[in-house]
Parts: sequence; structure tokens; C-alpha cells
Amino acid sequence: MGFLGFFYTNLVGISISTFFVLWTSMVLFGRKPYHAKERMNKIIFFTILLIAGFAFLGAVFYKCGIFYWKNNIGGILFSYIGMAGSACYLRFLYGESLKVSWVLAIFLQMLEEFANNFTFLFAPKGIFHLDILSERLLYFFFMYLMTPLVQAFLVWLLYRSGVGKLFGQWMEREKIGFASLFFIELYPILSQVLYWLIQESEGAGQTNGAVSVAYLLVVLLIFSYGGREEMSRKQLEAQRVSLQQQNTYIETLEGLQQEMRRFRHDYKNMMSGIYFQVKEGDLESIQNFIQGMTEDFDLQVGGQIRRLTQLGNVHMLEVKGLLLCKLQEMQKDKIDCELEVLRPLDRTRVRVTDLCRCLGILIDNAMDEVRGKEEPWVHIMVSSQEGYTTFRIKNKLYSQVDFHRIWQQGYSTRGADRGVGLASYRNILKRYENMFHFTAIQDGYFVQELKIQE
Repeated sequence: MGFLGFFYTNLVGISISTFFVLWTSMVLFGRKPYHAKERMNKIIFFTILLIAGFAFLGAVFYKCGIFYWKNNIGGILFSYIGMAGSACYLRFLYGESLKVSWVLAIFLQMLEEFANNFTFLFAPKGIFHLDILSERLLYFFFMYLMTPLVQAFLVWLLYRSGVGKLFGQWMEREKIGFASLFFIELYPILSQVLYWLIQESEGAGQTNGAVSVAYLLVVLLIFSYGGREEMSRKQLEAQRVSLQQQNTYIETLEGLQQEMRRFRHDYKNMMSGIYFQVKEGDLESIQNFIQGMTEDFDLQVGGQIRRLTQLGNVHMLEVKGLLLCKLQEMQKDKIDCELEVLRPLDRTRVRVTDLCRCLGILIDNAMDEVRGKEEPWVHIMVSSQEGYTTFRIKNKLYSQVDFHRIWQQGYSTRGADRGVGLASYRNILKRYENMFHFTAIQDGYFVQELKIQE
């Protein structure tokens, strides 16, 4: 069979593999590629490019004899190239980090090889001579009909067994263990070593199947352990946030009670003041007096009630815990804070640890700017609508800001050994294609806006 024959044959096989990658990744991520409709032309273009590119590369490897290199080095090399291409493709589709896309690409390679090895256990021959028509047709039957059926069954099994949820939890860990990551990355090499170690006692096809099953089970155990560990951490975090919120509610209620006692204590004096003003017919003074009393009460009591009400719209526990801490810190520092959550915040496409780091940096900078100043004020707005999640931090500005230097490491308007936050913030933003920042000075206020395209 000539070069074009191998190329066209590879097109069919790699098209099936690409469909398997798309389907399985949606099961594991639990969502479709982001903005698939708006980017459909780009997705189709890159999909065709990926299929044609690897079909061509596979034909070149076969015709040049690279697949027949000693110790299967050519096959291992092609596996790593294919996994790298799949990782870039997954990153383009879902916008996940390169590390997560890389791990998923390796895992999909394991599933595909397991399906291939399992299918060919039932083949009458372990080796096919593709130049012979009858053997080529038999190879096509197992490769392009039986193997996709096994792959479809594996996807269904992953969906029913909840592996996707465990993978999602494992993916959200702050740090992915180096040892487990290194073990997963060595899959093509270690699987070949395992094949050599047990080849003497088993047939070639059975050996491949045993190696695939063994490695796949170990990786699933890694996902399961890491995922359950992350779930436990989130449960503990949820309990901590819940206790913190309860304490905040209790402190707020105690503050409300004390404020009501103060108003009750001063009630007679206030009524006496109004009585003499009514007696004299001074309606303007009465209105000013009542307005002042109402504003004072609203400042002390209404503000706390509004903040807690707005905080109830934040359903992401990590973000809610961060906002609670910052609100308590500002209350201790006597910083007036207005919190607005325009719509319930349930989730974003950004890793929650990175999101909390970004918000923490922006809020800390706002607090540092107004702390100890006259009438310190910070406004925090959260909006989730029209395909975007927006966080807007606004504070009074008391110092001169050099926009050309604020992103530089070490630059700060508050002295030496500062200015690390915004540089770290910008480094986090570089990891995501769907995060955008806006910085401006408006009417004496410093505004920082973080926008996430969902």
C-alpha cells in the first residue's frame, strides 16, 4: 500500500480518535467546549488540521520505518507527539491549564490503547500484513468498528461510575503531586517496560491487555485518591465557612441588639428635642433631625444587614469565605465597605484558588490605600450575567499612581518591600485566555475590574 493509502487509512482512524477525545473530555470536564457556537468555524478548522496533520505524520513514520525502530522507540515517540497535540487541542477547546490538558490527553491515550488491546485480543492474528487485502480488511474491521464500540462502552462506564466527578475534583487541587504527575507522564515508556517484563509468561496480545489494565487501574486510583482528598478538603472548607458565617451573623445580631439599646436609651432625649421643635413649628429642623437620626441608624444597622443579604447571593464557598474575612477585617479597621452581588454567583470557569488569589490581591490593595485615612471607603461589586462574571473593586484614591509601573514587581505607592500583589495578579491572568482586567482612575476613585468570560 502506497503513502496515500496509509494517509487515507490514518484519516479514518484519527478521525475516530478525535471524536473519542471530544466525547470523553466532555464527560470528564462535565461541560461542552466554551463558546462552541461562536467559535465553531475555528473548532472545525483546528479539528481538521489536527486529523490531517497526524494522519500525514503517521504515514511518514510508517513508510520511513520509524515504527520498527528497536525497543519500540518510534511508537513511543509518536505517542508523545500525539498526546502533546491532544493536550494543545483540549486547551484550545476548554481553556484549561496546559498541565490539566496534558494529564487528560495522557489519560485518553490510555483509554484508547486499552480499547485497542482489548479488541485485538479476539483477533485471530496478533500481527497484520496490511499489504495483503484480506488481512487489511480484517484489521479495518477490528480497528474501525470493534474498537470504537469498546471506546463507546468505556465512555458510558466512565459516566456511570462517576470518574468524571473524581477527575474534576482532582483537577481542582491547588497542587498536583509531582510523583503522581511524573508517573502518569511516563505511561508510554513504563507500559513498554511492563510489556517486556511479563512478555515471557504471556502471549503478546494478552501482555498488551494486561499492561493497559494495570496502568489504567493505577491512574484511576490516583484520580480517586486525589479527588476524594479534594472533596474532603472542600467539605472542611465548607464547614469552616459555615461556622465563620454563623459567627458573623451572631456578632451582627449582637451589634444590632446593642444599637437598639442605644437608641432606646436615647429615645426620650430625642423625643424631647423633637417636642420643642414641634412646639415652635420649626418643620425644617424636625425634618433634618429625623433625617439625621435615620441616617445614623441606617449607617450602623442597615449597612450590616445589607452586606449579609448580599453575601447570601455568593454560593461559591471559597469566594464567600474570602469576602467574609475581608469584611471582618475592614470592620475592625473601621473601613466602610459596600458589597453588591447583583445576581447569584454559582461558579466560574476559572480555578477557584486562582480566583481567590486575584480577588484577595485587589481587595487588599484597596484596603491598604484607604486604611487610616479620612472617611475610608471600599466598594465591591459582583455581577454574573450575559456570559460574563465581573468583579469590580473601587476605593478612594489618596496617592498618585503611575500606570506605567503598577504592574512591575516591587513598585508600590506605600513604600519599600511592597508591590508584589499586582505583579502576581497579572501572572495569574496570563494563564487564562478568558480573564480580562480593567484599571482606571475615575473622579478620584481607583477602579479595578476583573471580567471572566464564561
